[in-house]
Amino acid sequence: MHRISSGRTASSEVPGTASTVISRRRRVAAKAVAASLSVMVLAACSSGSGGTSSSSAGGNGASGDLKIGAIYPQTGSLALLGPAAIAGAKLATADINAAKPTFKTSLTVKDSGDTTTDIASSSAKSLLASGTSAILAPESSAVVKTVFSQITNAKVPFITPAATDPGMTNPNKSNGMFFRTVPSDLLQGQALAQKIVSDGKKNVAILYMNEAYGTGLNNQIVNTLKANNVKVGADVSFTPNSTNFNAEVGKVLAAKPDALVVISFDEIKSISAALQQNKFDFKNFYGTDGNNGILGKGDPDITGAQFSTPGVNPASGLKDKLNTENGKPLNSFSYAAESYDATILIALAAAEGKSTAPQTIADNLIKVSDGGTKCTTFKACYDLIQKGTDIDYDGQSGPIAWNKAGDVTKASISFYKTVGPNNKTDWVSQQTSSL
Repeated sequence: MHRISSGRTASSEVPGTASTVISRRRRVAAKAVAASLSVMVLAACSSGSGGTSSSSAGGNGASGDLKIGAIYPQTGSLALLGPAAIAGAKLATADINAAKPTFKTSLTVKDSGDTTTDIASSSAKSLLASGTSAILAPESSAVVKTVFSQITNAKVPFITPAATDPGMTNPNKSNGMFFRTVPSDLLQGQALAQKIVSDGKKNVAILYMNEAYGTGLNNQIVNTLKANNVKVGADVSFTPNSTNFNAEVGKVLAAKPDALVVISFDEIKSISAALQQNKFDFKNFYGTDGNNGILGKGDPDITGAQFSTPGVNPASGLKDKLNTENGKPLNSFSYAAESYDATILIALAAAEGKSTAPQTIADNLIKVSDGGTKCTTFKACYDLIQKGTDIDYDGQSGPIAWNKAGDVTKASISFYKTVGPNNKTDWVSQQTSSL
């Protein structure tokens, strides 16, 4: 801000003359103008809820702090997937600040727990109270639902890198605040079922967790298999966080399937142990993103098992950076790229709108993800924005183009295979489809 001067100087005016009266009137008017302009400048400098806006007329960027909160699993049934997403968000935050934009970005990570606790709600409450500009939402669809209304009612944009339940696609309920960098289960379920069909399987059994993530994927897999004339010999659900699966495993194996699909989180540890006791051939095992990379050294050997995971296989250079950010090699890179991109997009939306206020970020997320000049890093995109160029960010997780409901309209599904030792998984292939 520039201080506005009245321009008062020494004068040879004679008190009581007409010229003195006129001069006094001019000074009074000048002070009134100065006061009015000061109010206008202060108004321009004031921030909206949870953020700040550019203070200079014709300014070229947001100023102040961009506070991003993350509610990622550090405990509970998805805790093993948390480190990759956390590393992705931290790496993105470092890359944003390294580009030296007009605002400083900070990241606060809170635990999401799972649906057996109320940790996510407490984390959301804390982040909202701290004036967070945007939130990286939980990785579990069921957990996202526990904080959905809490965040949307606060009118703070939130992006999940992993929650895939199609039922959350409802812009009327989200106040236009909900987005995801991962495709819904409509795409993953379809892609996994098509992989099973292409592998020549004819009789498939499915064991799935009875909650939003499990039922959403199960429905799409069953429908796609039946549409391709593949028999679903058994379709068995289980309660999340169960530890004994002898009965459920007995039911699916009784159908004598030539392929078994398991939709779970870390319950795969107990499920694979039960399957091993029944001498199941894991070359006929198909898993999903929720259990990809969960098993490691000391767990049942599932060599030959295949897994579907939304997103691309992160480039080797990105993997190295993520491992460094994590402090040690990650067991799984699932949703690291999606978390990275979600963080970058929040910052680009703030830059585009010249404000770190939540509503401004929400209003500009779609704009920076589609329909402009393509760019793939924060710095490249930010430089274009500063020049007034409309951008289209395509990130580490692939093309990102949101529709009005906050869903990506184009995405990739990757397939991984367990090759050992210690249940090491290798990327095999991927397919990109439009929703």
